[in-house]
Amino acid sequence: MHFFFKFFWPAGVVAFTSESSIGSIPVTVRQLRKGGVPDDIASFVASLGANLGMPGCAGVWPTLLAVFAVNSLNMHYTPMQYLMIVALTLLVSLGTVGVPGTATITATSLFAATGLPIAFIAISQPISQIVDMGRTALNVAGASNTAFIVAATEHQLDLDLYNGRKEFTARIWILTPSRIPPRNRPEPPHP
Repeated sequence: MHFFFKFFWPAGVVAFTSESSIGSIPVTVRQLRKGGVPDDIASFVASLGANLGMPGCAGVWPTLLAVFAVNSLNMHYTPMQYLMIVALTLLVSLGTVGVPGTATITATSLFAATGLPIAFIAISQPISQIVDMGRTALNVAGASNTAFIVAATEHQLDLDLYNGRKEFTARIWILTPSRIPPRNRPEPPHP
């Protein structure tokens, strides 16, 4: 667990300060690669997680806000109604994008679907900006954790990188005229 947070820290800081899961994808992919996750898994899972795996903005926050509304308004919900809130939250979260302010839209959809008063969401707005930082970091942590799990289950996780036994060296390809295939090489200017 210590090693995961060592690699996740820079991506978590970018997610926390930018409040954008999509905006933190480049840093997340770089950190996953440094942690031993292959490039194809890192880029695919980080991108997919920024769009579909939104546990903070589309899962925890709308559900928490709905339960808060139910209790604050002294409504009497049955366990089945609470399960319905969770099921609707999962359904609504599938179309959520990783940009700032998404949690408010997701909560509004959930409140409309469950019949809760949408005006109650306005009560949470003063703290929403502060909470959004933590929600976004949770979203990126979930996608990063998933990338490590996928790489490990596919037996592609570089355990030496993950455990810190070797250093990550990035492969950078610079295209020089000698590396461009002849059919794609630009013609020299004619005098």
